[in-house]
Order: sequence, then structure tokens, then C-alpha cells
Amino acid sequence: MILIVDDDARIRDAAAGALSALGHQVISACDGHEALAICTRQPDIKLVVTDVIMPRLKGPDFVARVRATRPDLRVIYISGSIGDTPRTALGDHPLLAKPFTAATLTQLVQQTLAA
Repeated sequence: MILIVDDDARIRDAAAGALSALGHQVISACDGHEALAICTRQPDIKLVVTDVIMPRLKGPDFVARVRATRPDLRVIYISGSIGDTPRTALGDHPLLAKPFTAATLTQLVQQTLAA
């Protein structure tokens, strides 16, 4: 199962559609707080694709919280700009720059899940 986290519904819907078309089970959240709640209820999530800059809870802060209890969770960051977030805050997780194509996203997801 893949969780898409982005405050832009168009990004969430496009990413979910592209990944669902490949047969992945996908759920989505509009921010880090909603994503935390979903991760608590959904132990089958294997990968999180999350925006870096979001209202209420930034992507790296969400990832740090969820990985405290689920260190095996794989992460891909997506962002048009990481703003004042230092690149080191993203750890060694891949960063996919917006705008991106469905093909680029699906290829990175397949690589991340296979690693």
C-alpha cells in the first residue's frame, strides 16, 4: 500500500491515479496530520510519497514521527521547492521535483519498492 501526502488535491489525484493504474493500492492524505492518523490505522503502508512543504506539518516532520515507530517505511519526497528546509532534513530519501510526469513517479516508486 502506498500513501500519497500533498496539500494540492491535483497532485494527490494524479499521483494516485498513476500508481493505481500499475496495480498499487493507494490512499491519500491532505497533510502530515491526516497522514499520521492514516499510518496509525493502516499497518500495510509500505511507501509514503510526501510533499516537503505543507501547512500544519511539513513532510520531514511527518516522516520523522511515523518512522519513529515504523523505521522500515520507505519514503519519497516530492516538492516544487523545499523552501527553508535543509536538504539534510530529507535524509537519504529521494526527492522528486515538481512538476513531474507519471512515468517518472512510477519509475521511482518501482525502484524504491524494489530496493
